[in-house]
Amino acid sequence: MLEIDGLHFLIGQEKILRGISAEFEAGRIHGIIGPNGAGKSTLLKNICRIWEPHRGTVFIDRKDYKSISRKALSTIITLVPQNAAIAFPISVYDVVSMGRHPHLGRFQSLTQRDREIIETALRITDTYDVRDRNINELSGGECQLAVVARALTTQAPAILLDEPTSDLDIKHALTIMELLCDLKAKGKTILVSLHDLNLARRYCDTISIINGGELFFVGAPPEAFLEANMQKVFGVNMREVKDDSTSFLYFYQ
Repeated sequence: MLEIDGLHFLIGQEKILRGISAEFEAGRIHGIIGPNGAGKSTLLKNICRIWEPHRGTVFIDRKDYKSISRKALSTIITLVPQNAAIAFPISVYDVVSMGRHPHLGRFQSLTQRDREIIETALRITDTYDVRDRNINELSGGECQLAVVARALTTQAPAILLDEPTSDLDIKHALTIMELLCDLKAKGKTILVSLHDLNLARRYCDTISIINGGELFFVGAPPEAFLEANMQKVFGVNMREVKDDSTSFLYFYQ
């Protein structure tokens, strides 16, 4: 379990996070939504200590994460960043193998077990066939899947994803969301920020709405996606469109 206790974060004099507290249970997909600039990416970076909160902390199974070394923490929490394009030439295999580095000692090479973990991650994310290609030669969807594979090789119990479906075609977006469902079934704690509200509604077990650096709402999707919430946070109207087998949200001004 991840517990966030009163996180505050500033950039200069601007308050980006304003005392956010929440709990995220294992074995669930926790969606984080909100308008641009609400603080979603900042929250994820604070949770994995890429950025240090100015006040507050995060507890991992009741243990303050500030008491955990950064190397050890990277085996517990891993982040798939937004727009994770890699500009320099490096093979997909080498990118994915970086996820094993926190488990290695200084100057230690990959073991057979490490290579088995890497190969499994490549196969799970359907990137095995492109493992020898330079990652900057791949499509955006393939590149994103390779970065997800890198996160899987850490074998971290908590996986954070910042807009993993942004700029992807629907096939790759659904591939990533279905993969998150498989990871949930294995007991992972998954936090994912999403702009696509219909994907969030379909796949997430809980929804946290961030607005102006504050936690506006946390709960189940049916309560999160009420028209009053959408009007308050996003400034749009909403209508649910149904057919015999499913429904989706239609947003309009």
